[in-house]
Amino acid sequence: MKIETILVPTDFSDHADKAFATAIELARVFGSRIELLHAYDFGRWVTLDEATFSESLSHDLRRAAENKLESLVEHANTEGLDVSTRADFGIPSQVITERARETSADLIVMGSRGLGAVKRLFLGSVTARTLQTSPCPVFTVVDDHEASD
Repeated sequence: MKIETILVPTDFSDHADKAFATAIELARVFGSRIELLHAYDFGRWVTLDEATFSESLSHDLRRAAENKLESLVEHANTEGLDVSTRADFGIPSQVITERARETSADLIVMGSRGLGAVKRLFLGSVTARTLQTSPCPVFTVVDDHEASD
């Protein structure tokens, strides 16, 4: 099996951090490059009727995401790994799938739940949708606490 590119979506949750740590281990074994991706949208905070977002707000959200991504990359860079980042606006599962296609990702590594997950559900909605539409295998990382629930 050849894994050259690993796509790691993150929402900066603990689950996503565990997935990134797993991707780092896989990248070491396979000599892969990692792309760390954050998809941001406004759906969590407002309804479409309330959405009158300025270009400035979108720019600020992208900049905040890029700063968080860069702080995550610092750790991986100390490991000598090739890690790039990207922040895109859109529905997370769609952004993930599109980016996997664009980069010809061989594997997506993501947490089984994220910030928006309901505790009693095993898979978060973004993970579930990504599993359905991904052009490549998806490795879901389960938190130790999830396994015992």
